Amino acid sequence: MFTSRRMFLSTLAAATLTSSLPTITFARNGGSKWMACRKVGNTFQATLLNGNGAILMDVPLPARGHGLATSSARDHLVIFARRPGTFAIIVELTSHTIVQEITASAGRHFYGHGCFSQDGKFLYTTENDLESGNGVIGVRDVENGYALVASHASGGIGPHELALMPDGKTLAIANGGILTNPELERAKLNLDTMAPSLVLMNRINGHIASMHKLAPELHQLSVRHMSIAPTGAIVLALQYEGPKSHRMSLLATFEGNGLTLADAPETLTRAMRNYAGSIVHDPSGQIIGMTSPRGNLVSFWDANSHTLLGQQTMRDVCGIAPGDMPGEFILAGGSETMNATPLSLSPSGTFADTQWDNHMVPVA
Repeated sequence: MFTSRRMFLSTLAAATLTSSLPTITFARNGGSKWMACRKVGNTFQATLLNGNGAILMDVPLPARGHGLATSSARDHLVIFARRPGTFAIIVELTSHTIVQEITASAGRHFYGHGCFSQDGKFLYTTENDLESGNGVIGVRDVENGYALVASHASGGIGPHELALMPDGKTLAIANGGILTNPELERAKLNLDTMAPSLVLMNRINGHIASMHKLAPELHQLSVRHMSIAPTGAIVLALQYEGPKSHRMSLLATFEGNGLTLADAPETLTRAMRNYAGSIVHDPSGQIIGMTSPRGNLVSFWDANSHTLLGQQTMRDVCGIAPGDMPGEFILAGGSETMNATPLSLSPSGTFADTQWDNHMVPVA
C-alpha cells in the first residue's frame, strides 16, 4: 500500500498567465492530478498530487526517478529511472498498485523517458546500447507484460525524451548527442564531437523519416526535452555543453523546416546558466513554459512568435506540467510553495526533507 506523507510536500504551484504575464498560484481544481518523482530523506519515490497540493499516493522507487509516461487508453503510468538507470515501474492508477517492474535488456540502460502508442498497446523507450554507444528505441508489448518486441536505431547518440506526434504514427526523438557509460557514472565522453538532433521516426517499422540539426557551430547544444503542440509544432529545451563563458539561447523550435533557435534576451540566457530543465505547452497550446533549475527561474513564451512573455524566479524549479485552464502551469522544485502575481512572489509554505526531481506529468 502506498503511504500519504503530507509533511514532506515541497513546491507545488500553478503559474497562470494574466494579461500575457505569468502568475503563480495553487491550482483551483482539486480533482486534477499530477505526478512527479522526488527524494524524501534518503529514499526515492514518485508522488501523485491533486491541485490543492494533497498527496494521493507515493510509489517507492529503488533509486532516483526521472521521467514519467501515461496512456489515455489504459490505466497505466510508467516511472523511469534516471540515466543510466535500468528500471521502469508500471503503476495502475485506479487501484494504486504496482503492476510490474521492467528492466533494461542486457547491455543497455534507459535514458529516463518513454511514451505510449495512442491505443496504449506499445511503450517506446529511449535506451543506450553500451557496446556500440548508439541510441536505441525499445518497443515493448504492453499486453504481453511489456516484453521487448523490437528495437530501432534512434539515428544518433544519447536519445533522451521522445513523444508521439499528433498523427499517431510518428515518434519525435531528441538525440542529446552525448556518449555515456554506466561504469563511468554520468561522465560525458564526447563533448568535442557530439552531434545532437531531432529525429522523426515511423513507430511501426523504425524508418527515420527525417533528421534535423542546428548549425555545425552549435553542435554542443544538446537536444534534451520537448513539447509538441496540437498542430505538430515542436519546441525543444536545450543544454549547452560548451565553454561556460558562452551564453546561448536554450529554446529551439521545429515547424517542419528545420530547427531554429528562439531569440532570447541576454539577461535570460545569462540567468539560465546554459541549462534548460523541462518544457511544456499550456492546455491551449499557445503558451510555452520552460524551466531552468540552475537559474532558479521559469520563462514563458508565445508559441506562435516564439517571443518571451515573461519570467518568474523560483528556487530549483524544474518540473512543469500543463494546468487545468489555458495559460496555466503546475511547477515543482525546491522546498517551498509559491504564490505570485506578475509583479511579486511570496512563499506560502515550506516543507522539510524533500527534493523534487526533473519532470512532472498530468494524470487523467
